[in-house]
Amino acid sequence: AGEAPWHDVEVRPGHLFVVGDPKQSIYRFRRADISLFLQAKDRYGTDGGLVSLTTNFRTGEPIIAWVNDAFAELMSEGTAVELPVASQPAYEALHAVRPTPPIGPAVSVLGREQAAEGTAAELRASEALQVAATVARVRAEGWSVGDGTDPETGEARWRPARLGDITVLVPARTSLPFLEDALESAGIPYRAESSSLVYVSRAIRDLLMCARAIDDPTDHLAVVSALRSPLFACGDDDLFRHKVLQRGTWNHLAPQPDAVEPGPVLDGLRYLAELHRQRHWRSPAELLDRIARDRRLFELGFAEGRTRDVWRRLRFVIDQAREWGEATNGNLREYLQWVSRQSSEGARVAEAVLPESDDDAVRIMTIHAAKGLEFPITILSGMSTAPQSWPSPAQVVFPSRGGVGYRFGKAVTTDEFEDWKPIDEQMAFDERVRLLYVACTRAKDHLVLSLQRKARSRAAEPAKRTNAELLLAGCGGGLDDLPDAVELGLAPPTVERAAPPTAPAPFDEWRAELEGALDRGARPTTVAATALTAEGTPDVAADEVVDGDDPTTTPGPSSESEPEPSEAGLHKRPRDLDLPPWLKGRYGTAVGRAVHATLQTIDLANPTGLAGAVAAQCEAEAIPDRAAEVEQLARQALGTPAVVAAAAGPHWREVYACTPTPGGRLLEGYIDLLYRSPDGMVIVDYKTAATNDPAELARRVDGYRLQGGAYALAVRATTGEAVARVCFAFLTPSGAVEIDLDDVDAAVAEVESLVASGSELETA
Repeated sequence: AGEAPWHDVEVRPGHLFVVGDPKQSIYRFRRADISLFLQAKDRYGTDGGLVSLTTNFRTGEPIIAWVNDAFAELMSEGTAVELPVASQPAYEALHAVRPTPPIGPAVSVLGREQAAEGTAAELRASEALQVAATVARVRAEGWSVGDGTDPETGEARWRPARLGDITVLVPARTSLPFLEDALESAGIPYRAESSSLVYVSRAIRDLLMCARAIDDPTDHLAVVSALRSPLFACGDDDLFRHKVLQRGTWNHLAPQPDAVEPGPVLDGLRYLAELHRQRHWRSPAELLDRIARDRRLFELGFAEGRTRDVWRRLRFVIDQAREWGEATNGNLREYLQWVSRQSSEGARVAEAVLPESDDDAVRIMTIHAAKGLEFPITILSGMSTAPQSWPSPAQVVFPSRGGVGYRFGKAVTTDEFEDWKPIDEQMAFDERVRLLYVACTRAKDHLVLSLQRKARSRAAEPAKRTNAELLLAGCGGGLDDLPDAVELGLAPPTVERAAPPTAPAPFDEWRAELEGALDRGARPTTVAATALTAEGTPDVAADEVVDGDDPTTTPGPSSESEPEPSEAGLHKRPRDLDLPPWLKGRYGTAVGRAVHATLQTIDLANPTGLAGAVAAQCEAEAIPDRAAEVEQLARQALGTPAVVAAAAGPHWREVYACTPTPGGRLLEGYIDLLYRSPDGMVIVDYKTAATNDPAELARRVDGYRLQGGAYALAVRATTGEAVARVCFAFLTPSGAVEIDLDDVDAAVAEVESLVASGSELETA
């Protein structure tokens, strides 16, 4: 309150920077006011404070020359009414740096002559056929598009255009169905990339029609339309039989007469009723996803010929429904109302839908969605639609002079609204000119202008002219200098789709392929080194494995019994990501884990504070009464030759080692101790054991053989160094025993074979 207007604020030189192109101001429907920018330019752009950027690095010289001539004329037309604020910038000519393409006209036109009397649909269909014919010509003649510059000569390089280089820009979605039909008939792949266009594509219309039928059982038009769609595939004969012959009802919640027989219509109504009852407990995204999967919408994409495009649209709509639901927590009816606004004729959604990266197809976009982008070949289509200044019967306006005006239908209006209406129409007309400027300057090498228009008995008022008539006015006397994109009356070639094979695939081949795919899908993408131990029974909490006694051990567990306590450390499983941080990468018993954690934290060369580290780890493992045993085992480990050698030089503890293996799988594991010796890398793995019996320890080394081989493989692959030793340090109540793996190379080779074939699942 009390602050001065922005244009009265003094700004110190060099402290305010404003950049923009008012010729590209096309978001008035989002309350973007071009007059503010123009006022700022007038206020702060004096005394050398205005710098004009007129060099265009995107568009070729012939297109820029035409744009300069056309829009210098269109943007300088006088206004029919007196405007309270400026609504159109003065046009400044652009300067091009890119050359003319060697093949194909830089600027060409469609629909040079006025169309004879006909309906708007016939005009749009004719225009769509010419667009398809233009695309066919581009592909046949190989129009040149830029391919960078030659690094040696600095000259422009050119290549033949692909379908992905061609973009059709439309001001609204009205002409989309006609473009789809024409391009499909010509066998030309395409994709609609603006979300407002996606919502009116065939597959999405069917999906949303089914959702409307689910939401409102009394909307008989939606119910019948959903039943007739490919989702339920009910023919007119089925619908006639249900309604006329059997006197059935379209309300899927109402009881059907006894005369109604089972059939596709009754099945469809029951399905709609089931989802209607679930709509209160399922989000709109969940309902759409279930419809798409239950009614095989993804599979139906194969019938349209552009399968991946259908999939992309379905994923986009379901994802948008999910985002809408998370933002609003709304129900199905509210979502359908939101979708209706997104796909309405007046909706100008600027959100582009990302295409598949390797999909070569003609792109169809709204001009608003194309703002900021560039395309080698740009075709302007859908230019024949007359402007609609007031698409809604209820309007409220806030004139710049103050006050408020409104209109409800034709009967109720205010003087403020009537005074503002011609001003608004003029400002909308000025923005349409800027919209065409944005569309034309998206082109890099070739620009095709659609001038399709109806014949008029007399010239239309400036603000009532169609976009095609505006472009024609911009061409002026230069129209005769522009070539036709296609010959008059030339239709694109039609392509007959091959009939799908009727014979089913041999069952045995299909079964083998299915089982192979299931096997590949069931195979984990990562393999833990501990999964390669010879015995794979899960760990047991055998804290009595290490004590002061000398327990009797058995050769090994049978396949039908629990593992013996003496072998609990052998049965390591892949790491559990939900474990606490201090348990990651550690296995075996609580005593064994405490020993490992202690050896991971203390200084191997000077283990001062060993007792404190042991106490802390025993508390973490909930075995404070076993601290003496843990300290005894840790001191034994510190005295082993391998640990003493590691402490004397570079060494690493609890090393995460991983490497890709043949077949694309990742082998991973944690190495207790790794150090570099003169002969190569040495791997040390601590093992707690209840006995130092040589036969028992030899049996356990054999069980750990592949685990050691996996560690050696990972270290070799990641460091590029040789592995000199793989040493197992067994820590027992009677002392520490070191045993080396005597066949490292053979163990590594066996690990590679097992992981590549997936056989480790059988050994684990």
